[in-house]
Amino acid sequence: MTVVIDASLLAEMLVGSPLGRVAEARLVAEGDLNLPDIAGPQTASVARGWLRGGRVTAMRAGQMIEDLAILPARVWPTIPLLGRAWELRDNATIYDAVYVALAERLGAKLLTGDGRLGRGLVGRANCEIVCLAAGSETGG
Repeated sequence: MTVVIDASLLAEMLVGSPLGRVAEARLVAEGDLNLPDIAGPQTASVARGWLRGGRVTAMRAGQMIEDLAILPARVWPTIPLLGRAWELRDNATIYDAVYVALAERLGAKLLTGDGRLGRGLVGRANCEIVCLAAGSETGG
């Protein structure tokens, strides 16, 4: 199975949190990891926020960035996904909608740590959205 993972869950995975370990196990079970190219900057932004908020040390945040650079994932350009992301603008941020658009294009499952994302796209997304944080699955 092909899987797309959003930045919320990717950051948790890179820091090795309990939720991140669940995501990593799910990825191993599910299959190939795919990311839009915005995942890198978004995940680095999460690391920066965690550093500024004291959740991680500078060393750990730097390691997250290094691990991100060697993550075995196929990275897709965002620009071709923006048309579909724009169509979803009333129910998701453009950033979140890019992940949905990629999952739809690949016939993939989208894994997220953001429960609002799945709830906001019920009946609108043409992919399965799995929120690991809430333990709920939402098909689109």
